[in-house]
Amino acid sequence: MKKKQAAALVTAAVMALSLTACGGSGGAKKEASGDKEGALSGEITIWSWDVALAHLEEWAEKFQEENPDVSFNFEEMGVDQVYQKMTTCLQSGIGLPDIVSIEGEQMAKFGEKFPGKFEEFTDMINPDDFFPIKLSECTVDGKVIAYPWDSGPCGMFYRSDLFEQAGIKAEDIVTWDDFIEAGKVLKDKTGADMLCMAESRNDTTYRLLMMEGGGFYFDKDGNTQVNSEASIQAMETCKKMYDAGITFNNSSWDDMVAGMGADKFACIADAVWMVGSIKDAVPDQDGKWAVMPLPKFQADSESQGASNGGSVLAVPSASKSAEAAKAFVKYVMEDVDANVEGFQNYGLYPSYLKALESDVFKEGDEFFGGQKIFDLFTEIGKTVPQVNYTANFAEALEMSNNSMAKVMLNNGDPTEVLNAEQEEMKAKFGK
Repeated sequence: MKKKQAAALVTAAVMALSLTACGGSGGAKKEASGDKEGALSGEITIWSWDVALAHLEEWAEKFQEENPDVSFNFEEMGVDQVYQKMTTCLQSGIGLPDIVSIEGEQMAKFGEKFPGKFEEFTDMINPDDFFPIKLSECTVDGKVIAYPWDSGPCGMFYRSDLFEQAGIKAEDIVTWDDFIEAGKVLKDKTGADMLCMAESRNDTTYRLLMMEGGGFYFDKDGNTQVNSEASIQAMETCKKMYDAGITFNNSSWDDMVAGMGADKFACIADAVWMVGSIKDAVPDQDGKWAVMPLPKFQADSESQGASNGGSVLAVPSASKSAEAAKAFVKYVMEDVDANVEGFQNYGLYPSYLKALESDVFKEGDEFFGGQKIFDLFTEIGKTVPQVNYTANFAEALEMSNNSMAKVMLNNGDPTEVLNAEQEEMKAKFGK
């Protein structure tokens, strides 16, 4: 399972790259008539990255068993490379693939900046079959222009052995205030910090808490709302944890992994894909980890989840094989076996609810003490509210990282910092 890559969309300088950057896509050839009336045919070029591409390649072979007149070209590239080429080729309309992987949080940018440039799936998809957050990632101006794929429902990963050593019980941690108090006990008893939290590298902890509280950078109409009650509450909670001296600075991925192995902290608040990362980083800690839902702000409040990461599949409208491309996307995204194998072989945690009913997601994981962690993540995923990422997500993320640094490292007042960020975003984005 790959760790999440925070992909920044390209700058104007990259956009100015010559159209030769679009070369190598092979082009989507015009569909042949095929032997059967209405049979699918054509050449499909797919752009994607590492394990995602490998999974699509395997299932393309199965698709071809029923659609022998459809051929595939597969081009592996990194996330940033996909975005660079997509931006350049969408501007020119030349050299686009027939199917492309895009991180869910970035889909709105492409959809809004290039309206009408992606095929619709609105009439092909049943919204009730997927996590709500994934549908919001795929929807722009009320139209579903991508298909949900892997998802990132978030929980609190914790070292059960360190909790036991400190006399802490996970079931007693209901609120963030409970979490902070437990963190003080843990620090006193074990010397370990309670939570791995970036002070400036990223705003993940703050963003998850903001989503959990029903907020986000933007409202449903795309208006900036970083000084909302939910946003301020999230930032204040991050500062309370930092000021309590119970956080380990996640200054880099390598430092986090090193801290994990050296028992420097007990908890990580992040997405389900962290399961594979933890197993890879600290195999000797087998049986010492567990997962619980993120704490709530009030004990009697309704549980609401948060999400981080995951991807979608989109079909550019310039495709000459759009019908076959859309059929393949629906096929691989809604085939239960495809979703199960994608998870088992590549750690791609599906957003397709019918697949998540499969037995493989109900089994206990011995690394996590036999706990049925994936069943927990499924239930969390159902509670994650829809949010509006907008075309400005990447820039908002960078501003938010800076605000984290101002609050944590410069002892800034959360309300004042977020009010200033609100004005900066409104000036930059126009609303």
